Amino acid sequence: MRIPTSIVIAALCGLIANPLPSFAEGHDPVPDIGLEDLVNIEVVSASRRSQSLQRVAAAVFVITQEDIVRSGARSLADVLAMAPGLEVARIGNNRWAVSARGGNGRFANQLQVLKDGRSIYSPLFSGVFWEAEDTVLEDIERIEVVRGPNAAMWGSNAVNGAINIITRKARDTQGGMVAAVAGSEDRHNVSARYGMPLGDAGHLRVYGKSLDRRAGHKPDGSRATDTGEAGMAGFRADWLPSPGNRFSLNGETYRDRNADTYNFADPTKPNNIGVVNSVMTLSGSHLHGRYESLADDGSELVLQSYFTQRTLDAQHVLREERDTLDVDVQYRLAPHGDHDLMVGANYRLSTDTTTSPSGSYVTFASRSRDFRLGSVFVNDEISVVPDRFSVTLGARLENNNYSGTDLQPTARFLWTPSSQQTFWGAVSRATRTPSRAEGSASMPLNVQVRTPKVLTAFRNATEATQDSEKMDALEFGYRERYSPTLSLDAAVFTHRYRDGLTSSLLPVDTSTIMQGYITQPAKNINGSRARLHGIELAAFVQMTPHWRLQPSYTWMMGKASGIGNDLSDTNARNYRKKLPRQQLSLRSQHNLGSGDHLDFWYKYKTRNEDLGIPARGNLDIRYAWKASRDLELSLIAQNLLHRRTLEYLPDSLPSATVETGRSAHLRAEYRF
Repeated sequence: MRIPTSIVIAALCGLIANPLPSFAEGHDPVPDIGLEDLVNIEVVSASRRSQSLQRVAAAVFVITQEDIVRSGARSLADVLAMAPGLEVARIGNNRWAVSARGGNGRFANQLQVLKDGRSIYSPLFSGVFWEAEDTVLEDIERIEVVRGPNAAMWGSNAVNGAINIITRKARDTQGGMVAAVAGSEDRHNVSARYGMPLGDAGHLRVYGKSLDRRAGHKPDGSRATDTGEAGMAGFRADWLPSPGNRFSLNGETYRDRNADTYNFADPTKPNNIGVVNSVMTLSGSHLHGRYESLADDGSELVLQSYFTQRTLDAQHVLREERDTLDVDVQYRLAPHGDHDLMVGANYRLSTDTTTSPSGSYVTFASRSRDFRLGSVFVNDEISVVPDRFSVTLGARLENNNYSGTDLQPTARFLWTPSSQQTFWGAVSRATRTPSRAEGSASMPLNVQVRTPKVLTAFRNATEATQDSEKMDALEFGYRERYSPTLSLDAAVFTHRYRDGLTSSLLPVDTSTIMQGYITQPAKNINGSRARLHGIELAAFVQMTPHWRLQPSYTWMMGKASGIGNDLSDTNARNYRKKLPRQQLSLRSQHNLGSGDHLDFWYKYKTRNEDLGIPARGNLDIRYAWKASRDLELSLIAQNLLHRRTLEYLPDSLPSATVETGRSAHLRAEYRF
């Protein structure tokens, strides 16, 4: 099934050109958040200060709490598929590939992800362990998705985008809530929380979650080995000690345990595959404090710090223990003339101990390595024509002991000819820091069947020195609210990547033949280049007072060049083939009266030629029944258009291939 670009654009244009049905008298508006609220929603992730969405000079999409509830999603990663420009694919049982504007994989390494401003990006593989970053979905206030480089605000690795998961304040979650899900994939998935006052000026929320997942299916229809279980518990406390001052403290501990099967290249094994049955356990905790102060002259000070501990234990493969301390400060000066100036600094120290059991396929050149990062930033929004035209100039100077010093600047403009219409543009530079694994890991890649066999493998005897990857971006955007029932948000972009890490083959060592094979070493070096172009569209259509449609569409095209060897050039050719040329999401939310809801979510993605994944569309349906004031029951059916479908193939860690099947779940939520 192929959806031509012209049809999608024509459909959106048709919505703009044709008037919508008139609202009948006597019906209450259905959505909890209407179009007026949505375009004026306050976002903080684009510029680290509160702004109306209509006045943000960046490609920003906001996923609200209502969107999360009505999606029927059971995991944080699945929720993100609502945003244009994001590719979300399930690799296995609770393992996900999530990226913005291409470059997808289990550890998509050009997307910065934060929870309440705390980075959850892992230096080990440069990405996010989504299975360990679950949360009580009911406690999320909103998710702000910034597509495009945002490194001037959030530092390196915010190359293709940044996601900030913002949880609700404790005062907004008073009382009790229990939500339980059970069905064909989750044996149980239970969340609970309780909120209470904390003295005269504060509030406290405590919460917990437990889930038990069944295994997925192999391509032949049999059960895979990726069963899993997880648990977490945490708290959030907020105080208002005095007017203009706010302090929040949150902490959490978690444990996620997933069975898995890894298939490593091994010329000594049958079919040249070494099979390792393993269990990966991710466990850890964090403590995160944040202080905000607003002075009488309009200046603002924000100071936050967090400490995290994490242990990754992949049985028979590797073990990592990591501690991270981060301190961040930002100061917004009192308004002065036409300037709105903000400055800030950040320091991070992350220490690890990485070990591999005897005979493991994955080893590291050094047992321990510290990651130290320091940066300063400045951002100045200049009002050229008050309330009509502004220019923002910003930059971050960052130094780390992996790749040295980088300057990441941005220049943006915002033109609002009316309160209903916004034009914006930006030119920016961002960098990505190489991961711990890219600089020091050794791993077998593949076996060439010759006589003797040739094993291609990374062989890092010492810590490799690599430069940061760099990206320059040019973006333009347009937002308009055409009527109280229709809005459109569009963005076009072009990205230019350089100094990308790519694989370089070294000469084959023919002096030693071990067990009938020889080894051809490979290493990561800088040198690849790529270009990416795309269009992102999102609309909000209130068809009737009780029926809303939210379509989004993404088109991308790119190409890459290697450094002149077979492995690098092959990877470059596959860059274009790996991009999903088109993605479509269409959400329908229908209120049936008396608190009942009927929601549909259709998702479509073109084929991934490189991984051999066909084009596919899928449909989720949710029906919710308000049984009483405090009890809601809902039936959720997902992936209805295919008995089973392959969404993505494992990478980085070569897990077994798992397909996603149809599923049905019953959810009950009780508040007290």
